[in-house]
Amino acid sequence: MKAVNESFYNLNEIQPAQERENLLFKDINKKLEFIYNNSEGWKQILSNCDFRQIKSRTDLKSLPITRKSNLTAIQNKNLPYGGLTTKKYLNFPYMFASPGPIYEPGDNGDFWNMASSLYAAGLREGEKVYNTFSYHLGPAGIMLGNAANQLGCPVIPGGIGNTELQVETIKKLKPSFYIGTPSFLKIILEKIKNNNSGVPSIKNALVGAEAFPKELRNYLSNSFDICPLQMYGTAEVGCIAYETKDKKDKVNKGMIVEENIILEIVRPGSLEPAVNGEVGEVVITKLNSSYPMLRLATGDLSAIIEEPSPCGRTNTRIAGWMGRAEQSTKVKGLFITPNQLTKITQAFKELFKVRLIIDRKEMVDIATLQCESNVKDHQLEGKIKEFFKSEFKLNIQIQIIEKNTIPNDGIVIEDKRSNN
Repeated sequence: MKAVNESFYNLNEIQPAQERENLLFKDINKKLEFIYNNSEGWKQILSNCDFRQIKSRTDLKSLPITRKSNLTAIQNKNLPYGGLTTKKYLNFPYMFASPGPIYEPGDNGDFWNMASSLYAAGLREGEKVYNTFSYHLGPAGIMLGNAANQLGCPVIPGGIGNTELQVETIKKLKPSFYIGTPSFLKIILEKIKNNNSGVPSIKNALVGAEAFPKELRNYLSNSFDICPLQMYGTAEVGCIAYETKDKKDKVNKGMIVEENIILEIVRPGSLEPAVNGEVGEVVITKLNSSYPMLRLATGDLSAIIEEPSPCGRTNTRIAGWMGRAEQSTKVKGLFITPNQLTKITQAFKELFKVRLIIDRKEMVDIATLQCESNVKDHQLEGKIKEFFKSEFKLNIQIQIIEKNTIPNDGIVIEDKRSNN
């Protein structure tokens, strides 16, 4: 597929929001039924679901959440992919193994929907691409390489390591676009400069797979006149969201959600949707694929940005990757999870929000449950304390605080012990 114009890869990127919503949920019950009938793994997961009742975004909560952290266990029961594909696994041209291990299928073309993110970062037909993501076992190299081919661009599969050879290759072949981690881009550009190899040919870049701090972005811009954009994705889903630029070539706040997915933000440890602006866990549904994902809880934190993007794209905007949602830990030998803390707010309607803070004093764990509430009395504190001890066998301290005191950062369990 070729881009529709100079600004947008696909006109769906600028369609009215309601039209996109209608398109995403058109015949969703029929799509779910197809997945159920053609995937043994999803058939087991969805065994108690009534697809006829699922017609809109609010109906999604009737589907169970599948955690990415559980995919290894699901796959071990039915190797290689847990029966989560809608075609035979031998019909996929690629088989990948990511850390976990989690095994993923891969297909030809832009199977992971990466082309939009590359186009937003400035890649255009006929440009030479230097791809430093690995082509070994993990899918990142082929995910981005195939998408660049889809845009009509030849790819130099540099991979990782052997920096001297990579610099020499870039010097001779002069690619204009870089794909890889931002830290490796810095290493390559500095080595080209230090080797007196002339002005680097790389003018644009799409980066990912690690944090991209503001200081590094500014350094690359000031030292090498390059402004990379970030992409956020997973091997199971492909592209989830990507950065864009405004008309003045400045990076816009947050990331635009990819057109082919349904994104939810839920409160960590619960199935409750977070309000716009509230930090929560990213949950992804992707239906139009031979490797569908239904309410996959990624374990990543983010938040929805309500304001429309200056780039002109109309899809939902998220704040990007903001940390990990899975915060389970041990206190005095007992496991505590965000899901357990959700039971507190369900049992006590006087509470708006809770956070368990774990510290250590004189080599002894101390756990304090902060509870936002308009009700302040010792009776409520005692009831919460007794409930926690009865349910989770742990004696903790209770602290009633005012509403909106707990930071909006998605953290439910704050473990301070490593700092002591």
